[in-house]
Amino acid sequence: MILTNTGKKFVYSAIIMMFLSMVLPWESLEDYTYAESMGLSLNVIPAIIFVCAAVIVVLKPLAVLLSRIGTNYIFLLLCLLQAIILYIGMQYYPDTYTIGYLLFPASVIVFMLGAIYSTNRIDGTTGN
Repeated sequence: MILTNTGKKFVYSAIIMMFLSMVLPWESLEDYTYAESMGLSLNVIPAIIFVCAAVIVVLKPLAVLLSRIGTNYIFLLLCLLQAIILYIGMQYYPDTYTIGYLLFPASVIVFMLGAIYSTNRIDGTTGN
């Protein structure tokens, strides 16, 4: 999938948001240390899957190679990866919802908005 310029802005924003969700606390710091409450300690596997999804669309040579099998298939693969990320990552329910916890699903939504904006027709072409 080749991202449009606007799609790139969404995806790069999502990568920054995901990074922040991993380093910011997911739980109140009253009962836990900073290391115990940060998102990375809770979501190593979803973070790795998110990096793989981001690599699919950010690295141009890989995006061109994968686009040969069809943009719709890549889009479906991204949807599946993001669903797995949300399912695994949101299993933890903190007592107090912090910005790190809220950034996690927001980054997935922003990532998919970039992908949707870059593939806004069913045949894989963009309207831009």
